[in-house]
Amino acid sequence: MGVKVYRDDNWHRITNGVISRKDIMHLDGEKDRELIGYLIAHAPEPCRSSMMEYAAKKCGMKEAPKLLININDPEDTFFWEYAVLCEQVKREDDREVLRSAALNCSDYDVAAFVFCRLTGTCFPASENDAYRYRTFSCDRMPGMTEEMIRELCLRIIEKEGYLKDAAEECLRNQEIRHS
Repeated sequence: MGVKVYRDDNWHRITNGVISRKDIMHLDGEKDRELIGYLIAHAPEPCRSSMMEYAAKKCGMKEAPKLLININDPEDTFFWEYAVLCEQVKREDDREVLRSAALNCSDYDVAAFVFCRLTGTCFPASENDAYRYRTFSCDRMPGMTEEMIRELCLRIIEKEGYLKDAAEECLRNQEIRHS
């Protein structure tokens, strides 16, 4: 696989425009479609042209990706990034990488996705229809036990991280299930 956005602060690097052709090498044309499109669209020239050639040859992309837009709010700059993070959290297979991101990441959106992936929880949908998609919902990572979730939540609470409230809620829900 090419770039893994949940490792080595790669997402921060990418969103700051530091993108190279190596980032798309060995990505899967179907499973990494949103990431490939995002990388190509946000890469500086001439890197963008080189990446597009590679994507055409290796991934079967025939045209440059179109900007992914929230039709309910075209000014929503987070929509495409959300789609990439959602796609890629499901592709990350290393539980420790996700755990580290949940505990140490300085980006709320990254932390929220890894928290939801590790715990199987999601956030309530916004009452604003244009932003109802922002639940960070994704299936729980296989192999995550209740004890692992409890330990993660306790560490997040201890660190007073971004997701302290979500971790406390997750622990309360765990206790209710076991009552």
